[in-house]
Amino acid sequence: MNKELRGAIIKYNLHPISYKKIGKVYLISDYHHEYIIKLNTNNYDIYKYLISRDFLLFPNYYNDMNDNYDILEYIEDLSLNREQKINDYINVLAILHFKTSYQREIDLDEIKEKYETITNRLVYLRDYYHKLNNSIDREMFLSPSLYLLVRNISLIYSTINNSLSMLNKLYDKLKNEKSIRVSLLHNNVSIDHLLINNKVYLISWDKACFDSPIYELESFYRKYYHDIEIDDFIKSYKKINKLSVDEETLLLILLSIPKEIKLTNNTYLDTKLVNDEINYLNKVYELLMLKKNNKETSKKH
Repeated sequence: MNKELRGAIIKYNLHPISYKKIGKVYLISDYHHEYIIKLNTNNYDIYKYLISRDFLLFPNYYNDMNDNYDILEYIEDLSLNREQKINDYINVLAILHFKTSYQREIDLDEIKEKYETITNRLVYLRDYYHKLNNSIDREMFLSPSLYLLVRNISLIYSTINNSLSMLNKLYDKLKNEKSIRVSLLHNNVSIDHLLINNKVYLISWDKACFDSPIYELESFYRKYYHDIEIDDFIKSYKKINKLSVDEETLLLILLSIPKEIKLTNNTYLDTKLVNDEINYLNKVYELLMLKKNNKETSKKH
């Protein structure tokens, strides 16, 4: 235990009977409580903001903002059900985004930069898969991964082309808008950062920032799509925090961007990689088509 850590313990009148280092943090126990002590990550203003917006789903914070160490209450995670934890995480994100949302004046340069970044990524991927497809066509014998990829290459092209079309329409619309919704994003998506005890607690706020909640939803679904259906995911979130048509469109665009599949010489891993991406894109594409058909049906009526 270093000198600064000892100083923090003395300053806050802690009387540890045991301590244990876990990664970069210390777990310290006294006769009544357990604490996590770690280097100050300058989250004090974030915590103050969360309190001001009545979002209290984080551990208690005991030290002054200028200390070299943060002292937080230790929360033992009692959750054993992965599915329930994923659903709880969706609800916590929805509450966070709802309580910290505000309308920010649109910065056209920022919107243009984001539009161009997404567009360039989609165009790059379309070219990448065209070249890969041409390369596969020259193969005499196809490996399982190449066969699976070439059988589903039209799905990849469809998601890319749909995304480009939707993105162009969205950009034309946003150019005429006055403001856009932003929220505080936890920006560190992992169910390991959600602890469940007497209530739920969200930890690890070091990367928190303000931006559209859509970017956090994209990160979450890409990480946990094996565990939850995309339509259920969006519906669960929208029960707490409604999404505008533009926000939902952006989410579908971002979710539709395929990964750049890099094949190796490992037949098993390559086949698994391709199969995983195809399954993911199928889920997103089915929702895209459902939304499109519903929209066309509503227009007819």
